[in-house]
Amino acid sequence: MSDFFDLTIYSPEDIIFNNQAVELNATNSVGDFGILPGHTFFSSNIISCNLTFKSKEGTLKKYKVGPGLISVKSDKVIVVLETAENINI
Repeated sequence: MSDFFDLTIYSPEDIIFNNQAVELNATNSVGDFGILPGHTFFSSNIISCNLTFKSKEGTLKKYKVGPGLISVKSDKVIVVLETAENINI
């Protein structure tokens, strides 16, 4: 099992992130969820929430996001969002 996964996050304006990550946390219509390396196949909606992820280098990134979708397959995670605002301090 790898220590990271490939993460790509899209918004209508930009590609927010396209690199390797070690963790992602968001919220769907059922509640909060997290993605770690080796996660099983998973597809879900994302509701308006604070989405966070940690890059392979250890930097924690935080975004206030609008609705979207997430797909996890074989250590490749793709997130497509309607809106995303960087809220890193």
